[in-house]
Formats: sequence, C-alpha cells, structure tokens
Amino acid sequence: MIQVGDLVVYVKDGAKGVVIHIEEDRFQVKWEDDFVSWEKREWLLPSSMEHGDLLKQKEQRE
Repeated sequence: MIQVGDLVVYVKDGAKGVVIHIEEDRFQVKWEDDFVSWEKREWLLPSSMEHGDLLKQKEQRE
C-alpha cells in the first residue's frame, strides 16, 4: 500500500517521485524534476520494487 511520503516509480517511463497527497484512488506525486501530477494507482510502484522484481513475481505465479 502506497502512503504519503513514499517514493514511487511511474510504470510507463521509470520516473521517480514522492507521494504528497492521496484522494480516493488518485495519488498526487512530486517528480524528480519538481513537476507535480495526479496519477492512478495502477501506474505507480513503490520505488523498492524494480521492473525485474515484478517480472520474477509474475513468472513465479504462472
């Protein structure tokens, strides 16, 4: 579960940011370049989970 203050990675391009606000299923993120945006949960990963870790988890489930 992602909470305010957590470091996250944007799934589409690997950008990293910090969650600064949460409203329902939307997360407001301040990105590395100081840009701020609202993102849906499915586009964010905790920064501790890298793409390779996700592939390993998926393979283990199959």
